[in-house]
Amino acid sequence: MKPNMIAFVRRFVDFSDEEITAAHSLFEEKFIKKGEYFIKSGEYNTAIGFINKGLMRTFFVQNNQETTFQLALENQFVTSMTCYVLNQPSNDYIQAIEDTDICVISKETLEKLCNQYHNWDKFGRLTYEQVALEQEIRLRSFISETAQERYEKMLQFQPELINRVPQVYLSNFLGITPQSLSRLRRNIR
Repeated sequence: MKPNMIAFVRRFVDFSDEEITAAHSLFEEKFIKKGEYFIKSGEYNTAIGFINKGLMRTFFVQNNQETTFQLALENQFVTSMTCYVLNQPSNDYIQAIEDTDICVISKETLEKLCNQYHNWDKFGRLTYEQVALEQEIRLRSFISETAQERYEKMLQFQPELINRVPQVYLSNFLGITPQSLSRLRRNIR
């Protein structure tokens, strides 16, 4: 665990030094180069990663078309929910968009930690609630907002994504073509 991860988890739960120390050695630090994968479709990998530095996208492929449905950067977690929750091979790919430094823990190790320390279990629940809320907000935006409204919200609340994510992935995440994203950007300027 790196200092930014410790600071992040302590924003949710008042961890004791003992609880942080117990978890410290359980997280393995990995470096994933731009373009490489944390998880590939068809693999069984229940690991959860915390992004210390970098940027990743989660996507699936259907009819030879990629659909990006998550963009994650510093201080966010990534995992294949299909693997983690359903114990099935992943349907998705998690790929580094930038060189990414990530702290990784397996589901089995995390469950042991949560069983031993109530605050880690509480942190997991709070984090899962946050992810579920973010997914609900994203789903609602696709149902009730235009592409321009989604882009303007991203400009307001996640401007770092606009500056760091390649246009092809950003447009895909917004549910539009790269050409439509270029037009949106011109119109907003």
